Amino acid sequence: MLTTPRRRFAGSRTLTTSLALAASVVLTATPVAGAQSITQADGTIAVSSLGATNDIPGSVAGSLGSLSTPAYADYVALGDSYAAFGDQTEPVVTDGPAARCGRSLTNYPNVLDVNTAIGELADATCGGAVTEDIFEEQHSGVAPQIDALDSDTDLVTLSIGGNDVGFGAIVECISGGAPGAPLDCRGQLDDQVSTAIANVFGKVGAVDKVYAAIKQRSPGATVIATQYLPLLPASNEDGCQFTQFIGVDNLNWAREVTARINDAVNAAAVRNGHVSVLPVDTTVDRSACGEADERWTDFTGGAPTNAYPMHPTSLGQQAMAQAIAAAI
Repeated sequence: MLTTPRRRFAGSRTLTTSLALAASVVLTATPVAGAQSITQADGTIAVSSLGATNDIPGSVAGSLGSLSTPAYADYVALGDSYAAFGDQTEPVVTDGPAARCGRSLTNYPNVLDVNTAIGELADATCGGAVTEDIFEEQHSGVAPQIDALDSDTDLVTLSIGGNDVGFGAIVECISGGAPGAPLDCRGQLDDQVSTAIANVFGKVGAVDKVYAAIKQRSPGATVIATQYLPLLPASNEDGCQFTQFIGVDNLNWAREVTARINDAVNAAAVRNGHVSVLPVDTTVDRSACGEADERWTDFTGGAPTNAYPMHPTSLGQQAMAQAIAAAI
């Protein structure tokens, strides 16, 4: 039993309602002193030693230096809600078909674009995107994401594949039980998830086709894949009421699945000649169980982080932008 839950809810009924709402949403300046870019054994570029400041990682202005001419003149961001979402009050597009994508001014493409080393940004990200949405209209009137690329594009970031694997179904399962009676999500979904990871991220899989299309349209571009910021704390001992609700078995399984997906994101990037990034911070709990002003992700969204349920906070998007800046 966890003794120090970091986030408190009014009660089990309130928590259950909040999780149901969260599942429904899923389905549908100066760098910090001491921050280091570390290339891990698997090829992942991790930004660590970020410290406990609430400004992590700042505006990322300065990570690439102050340049009169951008090092990357034409930046295109492709991907799903982990790249599109941020602060709910800061949408980029509020009318027309693209408003359904939920692109936020505090998502990592826009945070990265503040840097003077980055030129023009075309943010093609869209909440709920799967790999086929890179090539097809996700919503009527919204161009396929791949259309944002051309031969002048020199920087591409990519967050894709999580929805293909079934992130929404995973969230729905782990949050779908009753207090004290969680569902057996490993038994229900693990085979399906394993097959999906292989099909989506494996050799000649759906993500490889995305990389091939990027290379064809923008052969000179630097391509950075972004891994998925974990919702769950690294240790069961750092849990909160949400992790108690879903149960130890589901907690362990969901943590394993997150690691497997991120490993697959990285393997696909490396196989195609690119790198993936993931910000890390060993000094503070940045999971959705962490203190509200320190979280990189959030379970239920809304106040106080103003994030979307089961997605990165604006602070998490800043951290991802810093990791990308360190990689390029």
